[in-house]
Amino acid sequence: MKYRYFYQTSKNENRDGWIDAPNRAEAYAALRKRGIKPYRVAGDDPSPWRRRGLVAAAAAAPVVAAAAAFAAATLLPPKDETPLPRRQIGGDAAAVFAGVEDCWQGVFDTRLDRRLAAYAQPGWIAIPPEEEPGERENYANDLAAKLRFPRGERAETRTLRRIVAGMRGELSVYLKSGGTINGYLDFLEERQNDEAAFRRNAREIVEAAKEKVGERAEIDMNARLRAMGLPEL
Repeated sequence: MKYRYFYQTSKNENRDGWIDAPNRAEAYAALRKRGIKPYRVAGDDPSPWRRRGLVAAAAAAPVVAAAAAFAAATLLPPKDETPLPRRQIGGDAAAVFAGVEDCWQGVFDTRLDRRLAAYAQPGWIAIPPEEEPGERENYANDLAAKLRFPRGERAETRTLRRIVAGMRGELSVYLKSGGTINGYLDFLEERQNDEAAFRRNAREIVEAAKEKVGERAEIDMNARLRAMGLPEL
């Protein structure tokens, strides 16, 4: 897969580039080995059903491939259960802040999902739930458990649940690539910190530029932050 990454130089210059990697987690790891600390890597990881479809198409005759593609399509989850990439959760801001404050207590069945939820929104300060003794030993079982999508829940909660579903997929790919759960959690923390640092720096840049270009500085920066999935100033 090809991913576009964004980073800042030591002189606070914004740069971007492209990298080939099996998934976003490995793209981050490869860039860090090069000495680059991206605040965002854009691109969606291939979902398991898509990988299966590609393998079938390459190995089977056209008729068989078409049948496999049709079967895969019929197994796709309903639209409101489709995994989402990390993003800002819109809707009722008070409901979102309340969820973040209590670590989404009562929303998820597993400790792993509550921990992933703390990193769902790019650029926020992550506040994961307090870790219980031996909790991480159960994360593999938590990941294997099916993520529920209760009917009739708030739109904000449903969006969060779909983001966590996407992060579960990211974690699964990371583990299949030879990573560990601890490594993935460290990666989440580093990514969140990098995003938060970029947003703090963005505010400083805007304040310095306002003297020259006025309110346009904030308008332009907010457009950039939106494109990166980060909260606006």
